[in-house]
Amino acid sequence: MIKVVIFDLDGLLIDSQPLQYKAYNRVFSEYGFPISKEEWIDEWINNSISCREWIHKMNLPLDFAKVRAEKQKVYEEFIPTDLELKPGAMNAINLLFVEYKLCIASASMKPSIEVISKKFGFEAFFDQIISDQESHVVRQKPFPDVFQCVAKEMEVAPEECLVIEDSVAGLEAAKSANMKCIICPDSFCEFESSEFEDADKIIKSLNEIDLDMIHELDKD
Repeated sequence: MIKVVIFDLDGLLIDSQPLQYKAYNRVFSEYGFPISKEEWIDEWINNSISCREWIHKMNLPLDFAKVRAEKQKVYEEFIPTDLELKPGAMNAINLLFVEYKLCIASASMKPSIEVISKKFGFEAFFDQIISDQESHVVRQKPFPDVFQCVAKEMEVAPEECLVIEDSVAGLEAAKSANMKCIICPDSFCEFESSEFEDADKIIKSLNEIDLDMIHELDKD
């Protein structure tokens, strides 16, 4: 029986991937190492590569902590004016909040998540908001650690959680955690539908979510 619904944040609830890319690309470009959109999608999103891992992989003469801090500052400057919710985000949150406990499991840094939560009033709806960048989450998506952490914090079995995600890495993490997963692909990332064949349900917009859909998944 589903008791907890776990939402991803970037690319699912908020239209942040263009801004995340813009922020990182600005910082890396200032050092002379721009990131192409294809590299961002293939490595940063699909493979969940971190700033540290990217610098190591590309053998760049950069301090990852400095780059990440500079990116964080640029990104947070975008949030008040440029960041918007994805279509249907609040509709899905309000609908599911009536019947389920809600959590966010995100790859974003905790300071950014807190700023975003305040902007959109997420604190009123979500019992837990967890970043997989936190020290107690050992591995990032596509590993299941962050979802397992949510289940532990919420004191439920993994089988009692439903994940709503937008990425291949998120789907892999959810299935590795033995959780059901609805995929709502982020159009910015140009995913192929075949990449989500392991999903329990694929939708085009969060506006498609309704309680009947969740109840049907609960029967499987």
